[in-house]
Amino acid sequence: MDNVPAIEVSGLTVKFPIRGGVFGKVQSYFTAVDNVSFTLPQGKILSVVGESGCGKSTLVKSLVGLVPMAAGTFKLFGETVVDGHLVGKGEKKLRVSDLVQMIFQDPFSSLNPRQTIAEILTAPLVARGVKYNDAETRAKELLERVSIPAGALQKFPHEFSGGQRQRLCIARSLMVSPKILLCDEVTSALDVSVQAQILHLLDDLRNEYGLSILFISHDMQVVRALSDEVLVMYFGHVVERGIADEVLTNPQHEYTQKLLASVPTIKRKICP
Repeated sequence: MDNVPAIEVSGLTVKFPIRGGVFGKVQSYFTAVDNVSFTLPQGKILSVVGESGCGKSTLVKSLVGLVPMAAGTFKLFGETVVDGHLVGKGEKKLRVSDLVQMIFQDPFSSLNPRQTIAEILTAPLVARGVKYNDAETRAKELLERVSIPAGALQKFPHEFSGGQRQRLCIARSLMVSPKILLCDEVTSALDVSVQAQILHLLDDLRNEYGLSILFISHDMQVVRALSDEVLVMYFGHVVERGIADEVLTNPQHEYTQKLLASVPTIKRKICP
């Protein structure tokens, strides 16, 4: 079991219908993700990089059922996922959401503005039949783990900064004790100093809980600091895959080379 990948995807394809005419009939399809295959080893961080519109977010959303797959297979810890459930031999159906949790790009729109933090954090466990008091205890433990005071439970999302809201989203994702986190541009809306704090937190949580992380980003500096492996996407296709240091230091594909060349740098001239 230790050598079984946390995620194994083969031939994953996602298509969106293009409608037209008076009755809005489907005339053709746009392929957002085309025949993508990859594995995420247990306890590792795999980053998916590429410019906006290359299919990164669509890829991860398809893994949690937010976007339907047109083709391909998806396995969690060696077991095939069917209709959002993982079915093992002689076992009850296990929901994908019990093993996989997603953290979205915008922490504010990810949190219900009408609910308190206590309601937001306890909801996943209460929905699974856990008593509220036990769920609240778990929420307090995770708030402490992400450096948010326990008194925050009675507050609303608008009372927190962007970095604090992202920490709350991370705490919520950990409430059901998942094995895998899907992080969709989780630092892009944050200041540089706050980005570093969130990255350190994710890395610490990975080591502490043995999490496997699929990290989506277009920031090459963030990817370099966090990743074990890198997957490069271009127009829905995978064009390069490898160990992070090797791909980012010595890219083999022309697109990866151009992607790295687009990263802004400061060049200083020495005055005579």
